[in-house]
Amino acid sequence: MKLSMMIRSISSTLVVLLLWSVVTPSQCPGRLSYVNRNQVDPDEISLNRVVGRAVDSRGVAVPEICIGLFTNKGHRLIAQVRANSEGRFAFKALPEGRYRLVARMPNYDYLCPVNARVRIMKARRKKQSMTLHLVPRSLDQCSWADVK
Repeated sequence: MKLSMMIRSISSTLVVLLLWSVVTPSQCPGRLSYVNRNQVDPDEISLNRVVGRAVDSRGVAVPEICIGLFTNKGHRLIAQVRANSEGRFAFKALPEGRYRLVARMPNYDYLCPVNARVRIMKARRKKQSMTLHLVPRSLDQCSWADVK
């Protein structure tokens, strides 16, 4: 591995650890605000439940990140959770429908927020887990979500 790649990898991990130590669970706002910095609208993700894990570009957990589920139209907050120390999160008892999932560190703007289109369909039998990929802000890439 080249030295520059190792330095970038180590600095990415240090930023996540710094965020975790600076942004405590009590710093998630009472009501998470909607934000969308995507240049292109992402494909819709269909699930029967919204559970998963937040990670950085190397797969390291992003702990204590705030995650909100908003209506697709009007962007009204429906529910919000905070990821645990391992980056894992789960929403409980959500009605079927189309939503926008937003994951962000409200008091720290280094990581680009995730904004994903989500459709909850109870008829889907396959249990899938989301992965929220959080990357630093840049001109040509923002954070995204996918499923396993």
